[in-house]
Amino acid sequence: MIYQQEFTIPAGVGGFVTHHFYFDNLNTRYEALLSQYGKTDEEVLRVMPAQASMAGIFGDLDFSIVEEVSLRVYTNSDKTDYIEAAYRYPTPINPSNTLDLLPSLADCKRVMSDNRYGIDLAIRLRNTTTDEMPVRLSLQFKASY
Repeated sequence: MIYQQEFTIPAGVGGFVTHHFYFDNLNTRYEALLSQYGKTDEEVLRVMPAQASMAGIFGDLDFSIVEEVSLRVYTNSDKTDYIEAAYRYPTPINPSNTLDLLPSLADCKRVMSDNRYGIDLAIRLRNTTTDEMPVRLSLQFKASY
């Protein structure tokens, strides 16, 4: 299960609060993937985060401005009922165009087995952004049978 989402961190976003970027009504493709691999929902024991990252779309971003990231998935109906799928704290202070997140050990099947889901990307910054930051968020899950 591979998902990508592009978004922009606006200029002037400060470092005193956590900023939430919500992506709603995303298609999990769960049923299609089950039929593609010849599995049933009962055979899937768990759906675990395998990999997550943020990358600058144009190759010129500096993610050293980011202090902390929490990537949460939630059912499309309730943003407060989330599972933290990946995180990074503390983040590297070295300038880099890519920020790899650490996948959590949480079983996300409850959320990812629905037809639709949402992502809450919570970001806390070290400093204020001076320019817009176009970002590609990549998220990959693996199912255990």
